[in-house]
This record gives sequence, C-alpha cells and structure tokens, in this order.
Amino acid sequence: MDIKKAKALLSSVYGDVEWVDVLCRYSPKKAVGLACVAEGIFNRSVLPEKVKHFILLVIYLSQGRSDLVKLHAQLARSAGASDAELIETLEVFLPSRGVHMFSEGLRLTGVNAQALPRPDDADAAHEPVEVEDMLAYFESVLHGLPPFVSLLAEHKPELLQGYYILRSENLRAGVLLHKHKELLLVALNTSERYTEGARIHVVNAMENGASAEEVVDAMTTAILSGGVPGWIEGSKAFVAGSKAMAVAA
Repeated sequence: MDIKKAKALLSSVYGDVEWVDVLCRYSPKKAVGLACVAEGIFNRSVLPEKVKHFILLVIYLSQGRSDLVKLHAQLARSAGASDAELIETLEVFLPSRGVHMFSEGLRLTGVNAQALPRPDDADAAHEPVEVEDMLAYFESVLHGLPPFVSLLAEHKPELLQGYYILRSENLRAGVLLHKHKELLLVALNTSERYTEGARIHVVNAMENGASAEEVVDAMTTAILSGGVPGWIEGSKAFVAGSKAMAVAA
C-alpha cells in the first residue's frame, strides 16, 4: 500500500482531519500501518458494512466524539442504513449507558423520528412481571444471577421491573437482528475494556446465531476507536465465552 492510498483510506474512516495529514506527511510507514489495520477491519469483513459503522458510531458517542458520530451515521446511511435502524442502535444502550447517550445520539445522527410509524402496540399497557420470572430471565441471559440483580429483586423490585422491560425489549429482534444488537454491546464493552460485559454478550451473540468470525469482527472493529488494549481484553472475553458455549453444548 502506498501513502496516497493509505491517506485516502484513513480519511474515509476518520474524516478529512489534520492529524491524518500530519501522520501521512511525517510518519508515512506508520500511516500505512494504521491504514492496513483499517483495511483489515473494513475490507476483510464478515459483518455488513453498516453494522461496522453502527459499532463505531456508538463507541465514538460514548467517547463524546460528535464529529465522528456524525461521520459514521452518514457512512452507515451510505451503506444502506435506515433511520429505524439508527434508532434501534441507540436504544440498545439505554439500560447500560443511560438516557444521555440516546438523546445525544438522536441529535447527532439527525434521525427524523417523527417520520417513523408508531408500533401497533404503542398504547398497550404493560402487565407487571413476577419477580421470580424476572430472575429466571436474568439468570438465563447473564448465565448466572449476579448480586446487582438479586439485590434489586430484594430491595428495589420496581426498579428491577423497569430494567427488565428495557433490557428484554431492547435486545429482541426488530429492524436489527438480535445477534447484531449483542455484537454492538460486545464491541462497546471491548472498547471500554469491560471484559465481563463483553463475555456475557459474546455468549448471547453466539446463542442467537453469531459465528466466531462475526464476534471477532465486531471486537476488532473497536481497535479503530479504542486501540489494541481493548482487543486484548476482548480476546479474553472471546476465549471465555467460547469455552462457555462448548461446555453448554
């Protein structure tokens, strides 16, 4: 790869920014190395291109990088993403990252939510779920019953009810496949070096049809925004999750 191609590739991922020009001008071999990383992530991929941009969008959103959020929203749309898919991408993180990430994501991506149809059951009342049933759900999806869930069940059952609704609704298949939602969480947890969270969602992604190649593809995409240390922790989560799947089989 020559420096001209490297610069074009880096600009397509990071935008027309000064640091790309500086790196290409003064450290061309390092620029080529970084471009090869980007090429390995985008041009040798088993995941749809728009899913890669969803991953980078949410990671940059969590990092407060509004310029790159806008860029990857635009690139996701160029790869065929709809506003409904962008909204579902942002909704995935309501339970784990809070309202700010959702509201800021809507603003930065320019989603026209008013133009989207309301779901048929939008006005339906939600019937409370028994605590025992919620605990069974969490034990299944978290592969055990961690203290943060059991303590809520004991002391804050109403709060647990809300968390249960958010999590179960967000991660079911919609305009995005369930496995892709799990992979979004795998990638963000990888970038944040949250190994246990990544492991949980590695298993859930595989249980919902993701291949090992798709999981690694999602994890390594985070290198572009979080560097190799995130992938080091992600690789541990991948190995642990794969072992858990093998035992379950």
